[in-house]
Amino acid sequence: MNKLQVLLIAAIACTIGSTLYLLNKSSSDVQESALTFPYDENLAESLAGFSMASYCKASKIQNWSCGTPCSKNPQGIQDVYIMKNKTMNSVGYLAYSPANDAIVVVFRGTVPWLIKNWISDINTVKTKYPRCQKCYVHLGFFNAFKELQDQILTEFPKLKAKYPTSKVFVTGHSLGAAISTHAVPVIYELNGNKPIDAFYNFGSPRVGDENYHQWFDSQNFTLQYGRVNHRADPVPHLPPNYSPFIFTHIDHEVFYSTFKKPYKQCIETESLECADGIKIPLDIADHLSYFGWDWATNILACQ
Repeated sequence: MNKLQVLLIAAIACTIGSTLYLLNKSSSDVQESALTFPYDENLAESLAGFSMASYCKASKIQNWSCGTPCSKNPQGIQDVYIMKNKTMNSVGYLAYSPANDAIVVVFRGTVPWLIKNWISDINTVKTKYPRCQKCYVHLGFFNAFKELQDQILTEFPKLKAKYPTSKVFVTGHSLGAAISTHAVPVIYELNGNKPIDAFYNFGSPRVGDENYHQWFDSQNFTLQYGRVNHRADPVPHLPPNYSPFIFTHIDHEVFYSTFKKPYKQCIETESLECADGIKIPLDIADHLSYFGWDWATNILACQ
């Protein structure tokens, strides 16, 4: 077991309460969902590749020479800007993807050997969210986003000015998925209040409370969006949605029991038909194998 997997075990303890909560839920709580939402699996897989590349050394992202992560988008990227803040070690990048004719905004997830990333993850204190009344969000994730916000405000308009007709994609994995959720309203505004073309993230933890969930999903931020989850990945079950924590996911879950079988779409949040239906969500390997890739090995190889 490598150190990436060892340190992620820390997340397991917090999932025990979620597991007990689910075991106690009545089967009557399961609601059939006949509705769906737009989901482009090929695009999601491409964005997962961009997300995996965000863990790589900055020079390798800029040169698009990061091995397997970069091979997921072989035509590469241009006009790369690496976002970084040393306070909480928040990292991401903005770039133009010629293959997609799109500006991609990508956020890195937790790097186990960076203790400041873990501080962001485990800080479950809620803070008032300034964009809507009575909304509260996870303080650690929000602070991680705010460390990068000024760079987004400066750099995104430059790319949009250079590629005015391009699409806009936002993505991230794990902690990066949480940060990407906070980035969406900001990028929407920078995009001239025009919906972002696609927002897919992978293995996202819960970002805010029920009011935040309702507010986010009532907006017109994106043309298509989805939280992609993999079987027993423990991270989407954090922070817990039971008292005293009571965090809630945004809508539009895309659930894979395996990437060799068709996915399931759950339009409403916290559906027992998708990730919440997994009784024991404790498989770290599922967090590190989206689309069947070995994220742990690839992340370590491109440092």
